Amino acid sequence: MVAARKTPPSAVRLAGRCVAAGARTRRRLEELLGIDETRGRFPLRSAAWMDHALEAGVAVGDREVVIRIERRTADAEGLVTTPDLVVYYRGKDLPGELLDAIRTHAPRRLRGTTIEALEAEVAADPELGAATLPTPPSVDEGERPGALLDTWGGTDAYADFFAGGELAREQLDSLDPGALFTFVQHSDCECLHVNPHGIAPIVWLVNHPWDNRVRYGAAAGVRQDLVSAAAEGMMTSDLDEDDVILGNPGKLRRLLAQAERVHRRAGKTLFVSNTCTPVVSGEDVESEIDRFRARTGCPLLYLTVTPRSMVNVFEDVLVTRRRAAERKARRPRPRSVNLIGFREDPALDELRGLLATVDVELRGVLLPDLTIERVDRLPEAACNVFLPNQLWQHLYDQLLSDTRMPHLMPPAPYGCAGTLRWVETVGAQFGLTEKHRRALEAAAAGPRARLAELRAEAEGRRLGFVVRADQTYYLTRPAATAGVPLAALLEELGFGLEVLLHAADDESARRAAEQLRAAFARPERHRLETFDSPAAMARRLAESRAEAFLSSHFFDWRITAAGKNLFSLQHFEPGLRGAVRTAERLLGICRTPFYRRLRRYLQRTPEGLRRPPPPGRGTS
Repeated sequence: MVAARKTPPSAVRLAGRCVAAGARTRRRLEELLGIDETRGRFPLRSAAWMDHALEAGVAVGDREVVIRIERRTADAEGLVTTPDLVVYYRGKDLPGELLDAIRTHAPRRLRGTTIEALEAEVAADPELGAATLPTPPSVDEGERPGALLDTWGGTDAYADFFAGGELAREQLDSLDPGALFTFVQHSDCECLHVNPHGIAPIVWLVNHPWDNRVRYGAAAGVRQDLVSAAAEGMMTSDLDEDDVILGNPGKLRRLLAQAERVHRRAGKTLFVSNTCTPVVSGEDVESEIDRFRARTGCPLLYLTVTPRSMVNVFEDVLVTRRRAAERKARRPRPRSVNLIGFREDPALDELRGLLATVDVELRGVLLPDLTIERVDRLPEAACNVFLPNQLWQHLYDQLLSDTRMPHLMPPAPYGCAGTLRWVETVGAQFGLTEKHRRALEAAAAGPRARLAELRAEAEGRRLGFVVRADQTYYLTRPAATAGVPLAALLEELGFGLEVLLHAADDESARRAAEQLRAAFARPERHRLETFDSPAAMARRLAESRAEAFLSSHFFDWRITAAGKNLFSLQHFEPGLRGAVRTAERLLGICRTPFYRRLRRYLQRTPEGLRRPPPPGRGTS
């Protein structure tokens, strides 16, 4: 848990920028990290402020390892953690001497330092932003697909079941800022099937963790009717094959002309999203947007397919507007909180009631719902409580920048034990009495008894995961899975787990297996198997005793061809009653025999094409 504290103001804001720093910053980082104790054997070649963190490129022989310092979150892990910061590295292993120096000296030297203090030091660097300065190497030194346009370009893409690249592309789509913007999307129609917000339920190609259809029904989250959507909702250019092959710049101009008419009528800022198709076909969208902006004067935000373009989209609202609201605010209501990152749904109603049990009032909710009014009301509460979610961390950083409000980021309220811990943590911020604890125990009695009944069946069931060796964090870090502690929660519910691990060599397999076993409370109940090819993965899936596997891809034939059912993060729900519903959903999936009985009709070729069933009758 991150301690409740106020964030001190910073004179200069670098948040959201990517800017190289000079020799003064490099020397300061060598001192703070303890690298100066190695007496020049591991010099810093580069340093840069990257969005909301500070990075340094350290020379290790003929390669460069990147060390990153960022704000500490609820389940942060790294080389070093302090109450405010976490330090970790990417790249190959650090030499023992460098590792020892950082672990020995950095905790003491960084203690008491905040990310805002580091930001201020970098901002004061006289060489900041000089064109000749190097920046640290990009993520994973190119070993993973580095852009959203080549998400499927990695040699191990066949083992991607969590859709990390696609969800990163849609991180802003996970919000619902419809009250702020009119959406204009330059894309083919299929792109709309991965957009989480629309005028009516459609078939989506990604199992978004923020989608509530599995939890609460097909209409959950649909906010607009057809009339209002036609007047001010989303519009798209609907590119087709001819447009891609022959080019059709007129479509974008007609789309923007319609967007201008809608803006004149509705008055909202235009949110223009340029998707993969125009980029791949080489269309110069940005120049057309610039001409449109200059000609019409319409307020406009322009978003490309790169994660970098998403970082500061909402800065005016989450930083400028929010800071103004804090300056004008009166004394907050006692024993009151805002929940940041929580959907407004039946699960939130239960959390509201549990907070009331410990005499804490829920004043406001922000993200994924985002309006000016919600931001203006934030200072009415005495504390902000964040849901751990790394996809939204850059938005959280904007809310935490120069804030006067205390904040908490406890592990999310999933499962019976996790929910009670969460409520007690929030209550303890204002004072928790024995009476409060008794009231909580009384509220948990019914769900706890029902979970015990469900656990008796779950202990005979198994659920499965396919992960790559460098992505074990999906099972060990809840912030990577929208706050859901997958391994811990499924163990609490009683399920046995099977993990199929893609590893290119024995050493990476060994390390990944150690990380996973350390995350299990009862590792003897679970199975880990490795594979290194699509054929081996298909064989492991077919031979697995798990009745269902997790996938963020809708109708994942890799799973169904193996005769297994599919579940996703959509099946998990916070709260005490939410834990009961989660267990009931997962057990229902395990009981369903459809894919197991009909697997012979669902086979695929190695290329993913449908394969005719072998002759004969019956199911197997």
